[in-house]
Amino acid sequence: MHILLIPVGFILWYLAYEAKPIINEEVTLNWEEKNTIKRNKLLNIINESF
Repeated sequence: MHILLIPVGFILWYLAYEAKPIINEEVTLNWEEKNTIKRNKLLNIINESF
């Protein structure tokens, strides 16, 4: 029974690994830029309050 479980588990892991969505670099860069702008705005507000 264990002889069958290991190959089946490996096949399922491989299929799940291949099904991951591909990360679009342009979308990721846009998201990082928006977060950087938000972070800078928050830091400016915090710095002005002190």
